[in-house]
Amino acid sequence: MEDSPELEPTGSTSFVPEPPPSRKRLFIPVIVILTVVVASLLAIKASTQKQMKSRPQQIELSEGVVLPDLELAGMDGGKVQLGELPYKVMLINFWATWCEACIEEMPSLNQLREKFNPKGFEILGVNVDENPRPVATTAAVKLGMKFPLFSDEKGELGEIFDLHAIPLTLIINQSRKILMVEPGGRDWNSEEIHQLIEKWLNET
Repeated sequence: MEDSPELEPTGSTSFVPEPPPSRKRLFIPVIVILTVVVASLLAIKASTQKQMKSRPQQIELSEGVVLPDLELAGMDGGKVQLGELPYKVMLINFWATWCEACIEEMPSLNQLREKFNPKGFEILGVNVDENPRPVATTAAVKLGMKFPLFSDEKGELGEIFDLHAIPLTLIINQSRKILMVEPGGRDWNSEEIHQLIEKWLNET
């Protein structure tokens, strides 16, 4: 008998393996993710730098430091530059109507101004109440405050001076150099303060 030819099974298919994915196709999702991450980090960095630039720069509160030419907001809504004020020596007092220590030292501030204002001394009261104009104006009348009043409604000066507690008082000369820093309340109509004010007025 002749050998019958071998027959392939009907319906069978030969297996052809799929080619492995290329490295290029594998790296595309990774590259996309890294691009998104880097872009997000750059956006966050740019936003942070913008916020830092827009924030007022804090000032070191120590004797000898010269203040920048700060803008002060009057109770009437007007603006004035610190450098435009014509006084030889200025006492900047941060206060609020709810601050007991601020209210307690106010009479001595009034007396100090009355004594030295004719010689070129002035007090600049900076009110830090949330709604300063009505409450500070009323309080000023009750307390006999005759010196110029300013407001820090937006908290910009408080941020510049890193204001954490009041009263805070600075004494500066006409060149805006800090002569004295006094945190907390005190008797401003003392002989010690009189001598210092006289000395600073004569030096200017």
